[in-house]
Amino acid sequence: MNCAKLIVAVIFLSAIALNNVKCTQVVEITDENWKQVLKGEWMLKFFAPWCPACRSMVDTWIEFAKWSDDLNLHGVGEVDVTQSPGLSGRFVITSFPTILHVKDGEFRQYTGKREKHPLIDYVDGAKWKEDEVLPSWKHPDSIQMGVVSSFFRVSMVLRNVHSVMTEKYELP
Repeated sequence: MNCAKLIVAVIFLSAIALNNVKCTQVVEITDENWKQVLKGEWMLKFFAPWCPACRSMVDTWIEFAKWSDDLNLHGVGEVDVTQSPGLSGRFVITSFPTILHVKDGEFRQYTGKREKHPLIDYVDGAKWKEDEVLPSWKHPDSIQMGVVSSFFRVSMVLRNVHSVMTEKYELP
């Protein structure tokens, strides 16, 4: 009888402990779902899997994402530009990793240290207010950036066709 009560108590306490564990994960942002970042407050990281600086930041970004609830962030997202090349053009990404702070559709580039605590301080201390907002013509939802995004997607399709033609069919 005591053993049964002990098992029930352990299960009960385990359930309570699991409810207190933060499992916030990094949200994968793609060409299809990127508009969700226009509402609320987000931190976005643009990366390429082949980039050494991006690879060294993986654990930091995951740890930072665990703080999103405490920081009242809608999300911590990341964009793999090799999988979503249109977003690379839409957001005018010129180096990796690039980190953006988004607040109600306003975009600012984070230029601080790529470590968990400086990222937390940037959001928690509202240090993003000190940074300049992207101009309206560069806004990712503008017509111009939509056109740029299309060019990036088309260029990736052409690159893939070229690779198939030269590698698979060995055509010059």
